[in-house]
Amino acid sequence: MTYEGALAVLAARQETVIDLGLGRVKRALARLGDPQEKVPAFHVAGTNGKGSTCAILASVLRAAGYRVGLYVSPHLLEVRERVSVDGTPISKADFARLFPSGDLTYFELLTVLAFRYFAEKKCDVMVLETGLGGRLDATNAVKAPLAAVVTSVDFDHQAYLGRTLKAIAGEKAGIFKPGRPAVHPRHAVLERLAVRGRRVVVKKPWPVTRVDWKKGVQTVGGYRLSLLGSRQGWNAALAHAAVEASGLRVPEAAWRKGLARVSWPGRFEVRRRGGRAVIIDGAHNPEAARALAATFKASPFARRPARWVLGMMRDKDARGVLAPLAPFLKEVFVVRPPSPRAMDPVDLAQAVRRASRAKVTISDLRSALRARKTVVCAGSLYLAGAVLRELK
Repeated sequence: MTYEGALAVLAARQETVIDLGLGRVKRALARLGDPQEKVPAFHVAGTNGKGSTCAILASVLRAAGYRVGLYVSPHLLEVRERVSVDGTPISKADFARLFPSGDLTYFELLTVLAFRYFAEKKCDVMVLETGLGGRLDATNAVKAPLAAVVTSVDFDHQAYLGRTLKAIAGEKAGIFKPGRPAVHPRHAVLERLAVRGRRVVVKKPWPVTRVDWKKGVQTVGGYRLSLLGSRQGWNAALAHAAVEASGLRVPEAAWRKGLARVSWPGRFEVRRRGGRAVIIDGAHNPEAARALAATFKASPFARRPARWVLGMMRDKDARGVLAPLAPFLKEVFVVRPPSPRAMDPVDLAQAVRRASRAKVTISDLRSALRARKTVVCAGSLYLAGAVLRELK
């Protein structure tokens, strides 16, 4: 198998085809000697915040001297971003050499690849982000994680996770394991289901005391955190609780170093282009849009004219996403994200007009980014990746 051949296999499996279940991936892992059991794991699920929480965990653990494997999804620029050790993505040669065979879905192929790579690299710990839900997600093949974390519960992927918050919470709580720490914010369903593990309830986020918008850092819980966003106080608090519950030794100095160095692109990321700000946020569901609206409102960018560049997937709740953003929408350019699941820009433009009084233009991305004012790009991580590619 070559790297190009592996990419061709992935393209043929189409990430848009979702077939949840653990049978296939467990059989594939068993044939390989169950590599997922050879490295202790932190397992993170949630509607929003799980990627940032994983990035925080990985950065802090690396600062403490651990060799850390990190598995996340989706990728923004290249699929190898999903599988990394100590911040370095898997090489093309290792990707091809370890790429599994068998009747597996796109996400299952990459999950098996990640487990094999982390075991081969003799990682001290791995940090796993669920792809969708939790109970039937391929990452849930791990039997006894150091700690399982659910960051938040809100509406998203209802066709697969259920139509109620209770049902969605139940699917995400499926990563909690008997006798293992189950870390989550206050939530009635999560608290009830966490009894199967050692329940750790995080009652409040770390407070934000200072934000440096120019440098893209904020002071959260007394620590300098190199991530912006109104939800980062929750993500940091949950990550800290998970490490404490796991029993791993992480000194104070590692927390300060790790939080100051953490990187997680595409989540209220501020780039500069031609003397103006381009804000990139992958907010693609109502909860994420509310967090984006809160962060934007608190920022200096809200006090000056801004062009919003929006693109979404057709299976997302456009009305729910647009509602919290509507007060800020004056000029909107609607684009098509690079995905076969992308919403038709004509349909999204109509939704924007119904939700706001914005002047709406259907455009290609390159033209949309040409503005002599702040540009805010939101609605999809596929769009976030496309914007980062265009800025590069």
